[in-house]
Amino acid sequence: MSFEEEWARLHEQAGLRLAGVAPIDGGGGAPGPKLKVTPSLLENRAGEADTVRDALRRADDATLRETGQIPGGLAGFTSAGAIPVFQERWAEQMTHLDDLLDRGVAQSLRNAAGLLRTEDLAQADNAKGIDVPKG
Repeated sequence: MSFEEEWARLHEQAGLRLAGVAPIDGGGGAPGPKLKVTPSLLENRAGEADTVRDALRRADDATLRETGQIPGGLAGFTSAGAIPVFQERWAEQMTHLDDLLDRGVAQSLRNAAGLLRTEDLAQADNAKGIDVPKG
């Protein structure tokens, strides 16, 4: 297939998608299973973010504990003054990362789970009111 032919085919498929018509070959999407998101999946992922956050805090504590011992060994060296600067910057970055994992990831996932659960219940209530003819 020439470049021009392939370009024309892709252009036509894009136009169909924009018009809300599915391409003849089904187009789009990667092969494989569809994404299935549930409130419990989102809550589990939030728990995993909490686990990462806890591990990060332990690593932070260990790093600050170990680097806190360095200035004593560098007494008399000009570079000894760099350690407190490093520790201060490290603490700022760890606080930022901790906040991202807490509010930016875990809390956002929990909020999304709650919204999804609420929407599912609302849709179930709506479906109960639909009169489906029998027969």
